[in-house]
Formats: sequence, C-alpha cells, structure tokens
Amino acid sequence: MARSFYELLGVDSTASEAELKKAYRKLARKCHPDVNPGDAAAAERFKEIQRAYNVLTDKQQREIYDQVGHEAYVAGARAGPGGAAGYSDMGDIFGGGFSRGPGGYTYTYTGAGPGGMGQGGISDLFEQLFNQGHGSSRSWQGSPFANAQRASVRQRGPDRQHSVNITFEEAFHGKELTLKDRQGATVKVKIPAGIDSGGKVRVAGKGEPGLNGGPPGDLLIVVTVQDHPYFRRKGDNILLDVPVTVAEAALSATVEVPTLDGKVQLKVPAGTKGGSELRLRNRGFPRLNARGRGDQLVKIEIVMPQNLDMRSRELLRELARLNPDNPRVGKW
Repeated sequence: MARSFYELLGVDSTASEAELKKAYRKLARKCHPDVNPGDAAAAERFKEIQRAYNVLTDKQQREIYDQVGHEAYVAGARAGPGGAAGYSDMGDIFGGGFSRGPGGYTYTYTGAGPGGMGQGGISDLFEQLFNQGHGSSRSWQGSPFANAQRASVRQRGPDRQHSVNITFEEAFHGKELTLKDRQGATVKVKIPAGIDSGGKVRVAGKGEPGLNGGPPGDLLIVVTVQDHPYFRRKGDNILLDVPVTVAEAALSATVEVPTLDGKVQLKVPAGTKGGSELRLRNRGFPRLNARGRGDQLVKIEIVMPQNLDMRSRELLRELARLNPDNPRVGKW
C-alpha cells in the first residue's frame, strides 16, 4: 500500500500548517535534485514530498484527502487530463503557476534564466524554497483534479420532503397514503396512529438519486393535523369541554359524551364545580413508539338556566334561603 502524504512528510494527520512547512523544508534540503545531481531516486522522492506538501497545505484539498483516503485521492488525480491532474514535478519551487486553457490545466514556467534556473541560480532557488515555502498560487476550485476526485466518490442522494394534511380522526386512527415518486411509481406510505402536527414519516430509498452509484436519499413525509370542531389535543391526551346543568352538577348525573372511539357515558359527581376536570382513561391518542394510550380529559362547564318562569324563580329563592352560606367569605 502506498505511503500516505502524512507519512511522506513524517508528520501526524493533525499536523498544523507550520509543522507541515517545517517538515517539508527539512526533507527538501535533503532530497532536492540540485543537492543530489544524477540521483533519480532522490528526484522522485523530492517530487513526492512536494506533491504531499502542496495537497496538505491546501485547505480544500486536505479536507477531500482526509475524507476519501490516500488511494481514492490518488486515483481521482489520475482521472484528470494528462494523468495526475494539477500536479507539477517541481513547478512550485521554480516559481511557476497553473493556468486553464482549452486543453485543461497548463503549467507555465516563469523567472527562468539560462539552463532552466532563475537568474540567481541555485542560491535563489534555495532562498525561494526555504524562505517562502512552495511559492505556488494555484486555485483548485473547479479544477479537473477536484472534479475527478468528486466523481470518484459515491455519494448518498439528498432527502426529498413532501407535506400532507390529515384530519384529527386520521391522526388518531392512522392512515395509508398513496403517493407518486419522481419516476411516477406508486409509493404506499403508512401514517402511524398517534402522529401529531410536525411529525415526519421516513420512506427509505425514495428520495433523490445518489451520485456515482451511491444510494438514493429518503422521502420525508411532513404531517399537518387539521383542527377538530370540539376536540383539542395536549400531548397524547384529548381535551373536551362538556356543558351540564346546575341540577346535574349539584345532584349528580350520568351524561353522554363523545370520544374518538364513539359515545360513552360519563358520571358527573354531585357537587361538581364549574371548571372541574373528569378523566376518561385510555380514550386519548395512541402513544407513538410506546404501548398504551393517553386519556380524554373532560372539563365541566355549568350552564345557568335562561328565561326563568315565576315558579323557577321562587324555587331558586327558596334554595338561597335554605343555603345562606356566602361562598366569598374567606376568599379575600
């Protein structure tokens, strides 16, 4: 297995830019072709060191390199025009740069004097090498190398989102929907009993297609539950206001109340006050991802009689005479 760029420079994968520069300068002094004339192995080693340094000191390319690994990165480089796209043997050291033309990226040599060196010869070369780093100013954004690298990585497709409205009853009982995917194929989606507004149902593999053979994303169904004419929801509980007469509240009564399972009989104890809350157990919403159900909470509203006749008024006066207590005593 080929040595990683970090191994070539003798640094850890968490090395800072300063640590990379220090390691590069040390190795470049040792392996530069001008220090080792006629040594093909040293020249090749110098090229590898320079390439490793160029990649690891380019933030974008280092992120890609760390993500895909050495083998995939090098394979992506080979996929570019002319072999290892964007790489130069010693172009950065000699003050050159890359420009993009019709044939892809072209290396342009600058500042060279006779014999392929700068006007100051090897001394200028080493001054540039050790005082200014690798000295290149290339942009990898949109380069053939970057494009080839992205093309070599399998990527999961993005998720797709679809919104649906369901009734209060459908949220209670659950519902199966029939949708169409991007290709027009039928997709069956089961909305679970107990779902609330804002809840999501994930359908695996029905999102956008993946890239380079990667898996597709998922389809996310975002649910909105419509309001009910008289039921309300609080967590897994259902709330309902139930009006009763003065006599029913005072003397006790059994009244019929609706639930989402059908009508049931509710006992109103004698002396029930307005605003009291009675509980119908296990008449609420099914609990998602758990067993059991919530409750239905019945809030009692006492409705005063209207349009009293003379006899009714006499009876109320008699009631007041027989029950002279003031309910406001001790309240303030």
